[in-house]
Amino acid sequence: MEVKLIGKRKFLVAIMLCSLFIGNSVINAFGSSPSQQEQQSAVATQQSKDPTTSSKQTAVTFPALKGPYKVGTERFHWVDKSRPETFTANKSDHRELMIQVWYPTNASSASHKREPYATDPTSLAKAYEGYSKIPAAQFLPLLSSTTHSLIKAPIAESNQKYPVLILSHGLGMLNDAYRFIAEPLASQGYIVVSVQHTYNSLVTTFPNGKVVNFNGANSDSTSYLDRLITKVWVKDIQFVLDHLEQLSEKKSYHIWKQADLSRVGMLGHSFGGATAAQVMLQDERVKAGINMDGGFFGKLIPETGIPGPFMLMNAGYDGLKNVESIDPKQAAQAQGLDEKKITEMLKHVISRYKQAVRSSYSVSFRHADHSTFSDTPLIPYPSAPNDAARLQALYRTHSSINAYSLDFFDYFLKGKPSKLLNGKNKIEDVKVEIGEHVKTKPASSK
Repeated sequence: MEVKLIGKRKFLVAIMLCSLFIGNSVINAFGSSPSQQEQQSAVATQQSKDPTTSSKQTAVTFPALKGPYKVGTERFHWVDKSRPETFTANKSDHRELMIQVWYPTNASSASHKREPYATDPTSLAKAYEGYSKIPAAQFLPLLSSTTHSLIKAPIAESNQKYPVLILSHGLGMLNDAYRFIAEPLASQGYIVVSVQHTYNSLVTTFPNGKVVNFNGANSDSTSYLDRLITKVWVKDIQFVLDHLEQLSEKKSYHIWKQADLSRVGMLGHSFGGATAAQVMLQDERVKAGINMDGGFFGKLIPETGIPGPFMLMNAGYDGLKNVESIDPKQAAQAQGLDEKKITEMLKHVISRYKQAVRSSYSVSFRHADHSTFSDTPLIPYPSAPNDAARLQALYRTHSSINAYSLDFFDYFLKGKPSKLLNGKNKIEDVKVEIGEHVKTKPASSK
């Protein structure tokens, strides 16, 4: 698999733009703390001792699922024949998307094989190394691990169909790098449909073997990202919703027979979180949405707010305060960027965040950074004095993120009583704030 890479600087700029600048979200975009120099030295030392076993030193395990179901998974290749591909010069190319679905099942690993985290760990590890400058060997324990998901297991049949959640990844990320939240939600009775935005993910491989690499052109421009989200990403999601409706009507496949498209929610990380807000502005089929530590791009959020229940998940307690205290000149020098661009992106992020928070639940996680809302921090840190303790802390934060996500969707899509949204029942190191124009009624009550 050949992977062509854009420069690290431009990739980090994209993360800066798509996050809320909370904490050191750029530095930690791939969980890169302790320092990369320390990690590279530690990995190189380990490899010199035993180059064949370095990836086996720390096994990555996913916490046990808490829901009543086990989880099945399947991948699909969908083509939007009504839409030309704007990232290629060939006018006959149409928009192609890779989709991964997680869903409830009653099957077991005795009858269905558990899915590996990556089908080609070595190539994917090299792709991550190209962006993050963290040695590929460090990613292998995660990418070579086995997930909870059972490949093509039959969906658990139920008299009441399952709500559908659309999942959108961060810019430059992968749609299957969010298993920490996708599998637990599926185990609780949701069908999670994760969309890979071609040319805007790390690398996309199609069933015919074609490999599409990340296109980072203009990714350091807020105006370009505004257009990208409205003209490409939102349309990707709307195509997926249209296609799901067609599949559901045919009732010819076990997963779609159980999909309740009257109860659709959406969650996304970073640029994918911004996409969730934009989809809700344009498509009433999505009833509730979550933005996991993302900025806001696309059309301006109107004074009436996002038209439906919405939750902002923030890394750290003082995100907006940290953003407002950034010195554009210092930030530009530190990242090797143009000061005017930094000033522009700061103004963009701050103003849109303030507008969005008025109509949103805002849930902040003290010990999270931007990468925490993905699987990437699960990579081991060879140089850390107590990496096991770091991982346990990460598992606790992931558990809190999952708890608030489940409570939010259970309340607004399933009509269950909320335990966490009013802020009275608290989880340690989590802060809940409620915007002045928050939508509080479940979709079923409207």
